[in-house]
Amino acid sequence: MNTVLHEVARQVRQAPGAVAALDPASELSYGRLAARANAVADVLRERGARPGDVVGVALPRSADYVAVILGIWQAGAVFLPLDPALPPERLRFQQRQAGMSLLLDSVPCAEGTAELRTGDAEPERCAYVMFTSGSTGRPKAVLVSHASLHNCVRAVAELLGPGPDDRYAANQTFSFDIALLEMFVPLSHGGATLVTSEALQAAPERLVGWLERHRATVVHATPTAWRFLLPYLTPGREELQAVCGGEVLTARLAAELAGRAGRVWNFYGPTEVTVWCTAGLVTAQEPDPLPVGRPLAGYHVVLLDDAGERVPDGEQGEIHVGGLGVALGYGGAPELTAERFVDHPEHGRLYRTGDLGRLRPDGRLWFTGRRDRQVQLRGYRIELGEIECVAQEHPLVELAAAHVVDEGLLLFAQGDVTPRALRKHLAAHLPAYMIPSRIEVRGAFPLTPTKKIDRVALLASANR
Repeated sequence: MNTVLHEVARQVRQAPGAVAALDPASELSYGRLAARANAVADVLRERGARPGDVVGVALPRSADYVAVILGIWQAGAVFLPLDPALPPERLRFQQRQAGMSLLLDSVPCAEGTAELRTGDAEPERCAYVMFTSGSTGRPKAVLVSHASLHNCVRAVAELLGPGPDDRYAANQTFSFDIALLEMFVPLSHGGATLVTSEALQAAPERLVGWLERHRATVVHATPTAWRFLLPYLTPGREELQAVCGGEVLTARLAAELAGRAGRVWNFYGPTEVTVWCTAGLVTAQEPDPLPVGRPLAGYHVVLLDDAGERVPDGEQGEIHVGGLGVALGYGGAPELTAERFVDHPEHGRLYRTGDLGRLRPDGRLWFTGRRDRQVQLRGYRIELGEIECVAQEHPLVELAAAHVVDEGLLLFAQGDVTPRALRKHLAAHLPAYMIPSRIEVRGAFPLTPTKKIDRVALLASANR
């Protein structure tokens, strides 16, 4: 069987006394993790859970959360994370769209046997439902199989090389698919996952201190989140691997991270292809734009034009992803599934990402923007992401977000920069038609629960 549950069960048999998961208040060995997971599965079956049922989880962050997911998979059920920080109407929408059957809002007190049962987990069955962030549109329920998750865990492990001495920071919200890798890449290989609390997440200095005390060897974060953590990281931690993804990584940020970590990785992948599909090791010498690496094991990436033909290397096309990581589709949205998950006569089943990119002759991929963020203004085709990237090259700009408002360009900037200074910087690097007519500087940007820029909220706050 090729599922994450089977991989963790193997580690339970090999080292039941080893530390599997810990949080600021508790610690679970592999044996206790198995016992609690077994108890969760028993409770679910008592409540009538059947294979394929969707189980919503609304629990605070703790090491027990890992056991809950494993217990759901034991019962053959599907994990649906429900973020308590989201508005009630958003949560109700997610429950309806995912077809939720049961809700877990407490962890069973009883513990079962200390050998992890693998129960009804089957590779072809759905393992989890993960909603896209919805920061630029209506959220979609992505259905991912056990086989796809297992492939991604295995592929990431081949790069990062986890073992019994590795400890991964589980710092993402559980409604962000990266959290599954933070938990199950180490647990599939005998390592440990360090589950941070909400209190730690609210204080970057304390968060970094806790992770360093517990010898975290791998930390995933979006570039936005890394900017909060960076000032508190101890320089020269050669054992640390810093993993970036979810947003564009600039060369400047990568160079700063390189001074604090042994290795810096740039990963790329939409939720619909099971967390990540490409990855590359970043060197301090590389200029912008940084590549997002080569396809992970089990994946292939092709760039196609509007006619579905492959574009030559170096030319821009829409990024399509195929292979073992492609999701089952969207829950409750068959038409959208048919539109975005397509069968190509040459490349097989592909997911149309809506992202634009270029392939280098050496096989590395450049991400060049979004199809839906490419705008036409006064006869010019403009990539908003390019404006943001140039703005973030200014030494006093931390974040940037560009929008089209009232037939003009509006640029938000976070940092200690004046609009005049930023405009001068942009004019030195961009053509006149790409210079924003308005620049608004903010002390802080609103963020989504996944630590990305909340563009909807930011635009709503614009000075009118």
